[in-house]
Amino acid sequence: MPAQFSLIRGNLIVVTVDGCRNLAENDRMVSIIKDGLLIVTGAGGHIGSEVCRLLRTAEAKFVAVDVDPGTTKDLTRCDLRLKDQMSRLFQSHPVRAIIHLAAILPSAFHSSPLAGVEVNLNGCFELIRQAVNAKVKRFVFASSMSVYGSAYTRRPLSEENPAAPDEPYGASKRVVELVGETLASGQAIEFVSLRIARVIGPGIKKTSSPWRSQIFDLTSGHEPIHVPFAPEAVLSLVHVEDVARMLVTLAQTPEVRSSIYNTPVETWEARGLKQLIEEVRDVRVELGRDGAHGGPICDGSRFAEEFGFQLRGLRERLPHRQLRS
Repeated sequence: MPAQFSLIRGNLIVVTVDGCRNLAENDRMVSIIKDGLLIVTGAGGHIGSEVCRLLRTAEAKFVAVDVDPGTTKDLTRCDLRLKDQMSRLFQSHPVRAIIHLAAILPSAFHSSPLAGVEVNLNGCFELIRQAVNAKVKRFVFASSMSVYGSAYTRRPLSEENPAAPDEPYGASKRVVELVGETLASGQAIEFVSLRIARVIGPGIKKTSSPWRSQIFDLTSGHEPIHVPFAPEAVLSLVHVEDVARMLVTLAQTPEVRSSIYNTPVETWEARGLKQLIEEVRDVRVELGRDGAHGGPICDGSRFAEEFGFQLRGLRERLPHRQLRS
């Protein structure tokens, strides 16, 4: 059955999907282990770190790679701009699947568009080329809701709505999707794209929207959190742990029926989000005043229904208020 959307007291848009499995069943999907190696690119990032945590829990065989592994011992250095570094990933073990997260993010892409092209397009296509040559079964691509453009939509957008990116980052994601779908149609490789909505969760290191992590941070004292949206702005939010579960599901499930999925989301009006955070966290939230909207609204019912996926609610995830001394 299709997802149902209803507005409650102008604060929260509740998304319900009939027939969803419970959280325990979702978690068991992570434990499906197949033959061959899984490669995770961008493994040192916010989503990549959580993907790797899930894979370790499942005792899956995988290689975690990042352009800058830093002091993390279990990360392998790999720069998508260097063909020889990428080729070494496929030499030691047969690779079954790739979860490709490595990318120049929107703000950095805007600041340095040619660097964005080198990584998000040229580097990605070289990785796909080598994956095809190595007979990798499936390529899971971390795409973005930005492929639908930045304009506000009154109704949630599903995968059936046309992609209409209006800035370079979203356009680069859509180009990769088109190339991947073309390769898949020729049976060169299985390609599946997850269009990710606005990600929230603790531990975000590089972001132009720090509020997405600050709302979970109990060490930040009682400084106000600035959420740069007008009270009536509608935001499609998805927690990093849920995104990681979705990506692992797409990599591990024996068969997938579609090549493109939107992430299931919780959809909040900014005023309702402010109310929830202030109630649970006992910290002041400041909203924007310039009428900024939250972009397109996401309909993730295809993924929820096909995989029996259920989100864990934001209210449950937020850390509760601390008693002041």
